[in-house]
Amino acid sequence: MNKSAIANSTTSFLNGYRKKDFYGIRKWSEGYFHIDKNGHIVVQPSSGDTKTVSLYDMVQSLVKRGIEPPILFRFDGIIRDRIDRLYNAFNAAIAEYKYKNSYQLCYPIKVNQQHHIVETIRLEGNKHSVGLEVGSKPELLAVLSLHDRDNAIFLCNGYKDAEYIELALLSKKINRRPIIIVEQFYELKLIIEIAERLGVEAEIGLRIKPFNQGSGKWASSGGEQAKFGLDTHEINLAVEHLQKAGKQHWLKLLHFHIGSQLTSIMPLKKVVREAARIYVELAKLCPSMSFLDVGGGLAVDYDGSKTVNECSMNYTIEQYARDIVHIIGSICDEENLPHPIIVSESGRALVAHHSILVTEVIDVAPSLDVLSSLPQPPSTDEQLTELHFIYNNVSKDNCLEALHDASDLKENAIERFVQGDLSLAERAYIERTYRYIIAKIHFIAKQLDYVPDEIKKLDDALIDVYFCNFSVFQSLPDSWAIQQLFPIMPIHRLDTIPNRKARIVDLTCDSDGMINNYVNKNKIHKFTALHEFNNSPYYLGIFLLGAYQETLGSFHNLFGDTNAVHVDLDQDGDWEIKHQIEGDTIKDVLGYVQYNIQDLNERMRCSIEKALRSNRLTLEESAMIKTRFRQALESYTYLVV
Repeated sequence: MNKSAIANSTTSFLNGYRKKDFYGIRKWSEGYFHIDKNGHIVVQPSSGDTKTVSLYDMVQSLVKRGIEPPILFRFDGIIRDRIDRLYNAFNAAIAEYKYKNSYQLCYPIKVNQQHHIVETIRLEGNKHSVGLEVGSKPELLAVLSLHDRDNAIFLCNGYKDAEYIELALLSKKINRRPIIIVEQFYELKLIIEIAERLGVEAEIGLRIKPFNQGSGKWASSGGEQAKFGLDTHEINLAVEHLQKAGKQHWLKLLHFHIGSQLTSIMPLKKVVREAARIYVELAKLCPSMSFLDVGGGLAVDYDGSKTVNECSMNYTIEQYARDIVHIIGSICDEENLPHPIIVSESGRALVAHHSILVTEVIDVAPSLDVLSSLPQPPSTDEQLTELHFIYNNVSKDNCLEALHDASDLKENAIERFVQGDLSLAERAYIERTYRYIIAKIHFIAKQLDYVPDEIKKLDDALIDVYFCNFSVFQSLPDSWAIQQLFPIMPIHRLDTIPNRKARIVDLTCDSDGMINNYVNKNKIHKFTALHEFNNSPYYLGIFLLGAYQETLGSFHNLFGDTNAVHVDLDQDGDWEIKHQIEGDTIKDVLGYVQYNIQDLNERMRCSIEKALRSNRLTLEESAMIKTRFRQALESYTYLVV
């Protein structure tokens, strides 16, 4: 086999690909990420502005400042642009269909509760009427102190006890505007009792359980069997209860939730029709009704396929807005009722794009490529020489037979080794030669008109393992827990075509600590393509991490929060760090699991003194151990490469 053919064996799977679309960046990036002439990923935070910044240049600058990967980048400008896109889409639909009211976005902070992110959204409320949504007492307390725009609404969801309701209602006395959404019937009685005791006029919403369900992973969170919400019988009871109490004017909002990451627009249209019908019936009984909250569900196209795949969506933001506005407006017109303010809780679509994790490759376990000449066996053992013969004589006519024979020889050889009939060197030669054989079979099989399944499965054995400085469980837990797809690609060297099939694994000592799904050429694969690792810094970006990942992350192996920076572009297009959040130190994460640092230091001191007394340590060595131990406690939980 000539050198040209050997080289082709490592790049043939890239045939038909181009540098700028191999990773599908133009499909899933929504215009926020591009590849520049230097082969660097550049970030364009605003769709209405051509200013960009090189992610690679930022990483290099931060490393020089002592901020080491993994680094989580948050681009506040992308959040602002997402808000603009949502409002532009709904305002255009309102104008197109002559809708006689407005749209209001409410950000559900459970999607990402990080203070600087919520603050960015809150400040954008000065430009748009952006509200916030909470689902627990801790979230309520955060919003009560932050959300200080006069009469800006915030929605109170989730399970509620008397303390939750009391805090929400008391906030009216400091000029907040809570709308408490009843999700369980008992909450309505508590609201009425507490409001009367406090002398406060409450504003109430009702959450319904629509008959229709959504689509995708979270379809079951909607429908009749949903965890939250009232059925139609309870809706009627709630209205009667308010009327008897003389509080029907408190009812302001109807809410439903179809489920996160809605992949298809069709279920949404059905649910909106159903909810709009319930809304107009309630509005006839309670003219105070003025909001229709369509909940979350607006999806993110993680794979760029524009399909109903679980990690995609078959519609645009503009279509989403048009359908909602048209359906609600038409049904209200049929009943000659005022159009409500349309509210959406579009959290994922708002913040997913703004967050990127940059990690560094620290080592590679390469698969074996085809050799022009296989080394001779270390002995004349018959099985070794037979494997050598198989390698040299594989052809497209016998490649399946060669695979069967080589597999059988390998299995027998390992049994012989266990019985003591083969040396360690002989076993090592057999295992390595078998890997060369399957690499050659896989390459030759490309000439076949039909490739048997057994040979197709060799893909999994011919993939390099790239070890990267991060934790799947901390930084992208949904990848492990629900096989969520996140786009991954190098942030530099993209002026050359990547030539290695690769699987990415993290630092944890868990076999699940790896990425199993990748976006390549708008399809999902079990591997990706990366450049050959040459021991110089090689950085990978994991994109669209802004929704849910940070709060859901766990401390597996005590890898903590990563370094994080909030980046913005100034008027000249230069980047600046608005906020820097240092990642967890080892001392921090040990404290999370109840280790007392003072006690650890004292125990170490005692062990050192004992070793000194028994002459196992010199004084200089004891000082070195103390220093290294204390320095390590203050260091980053990830590797410093």
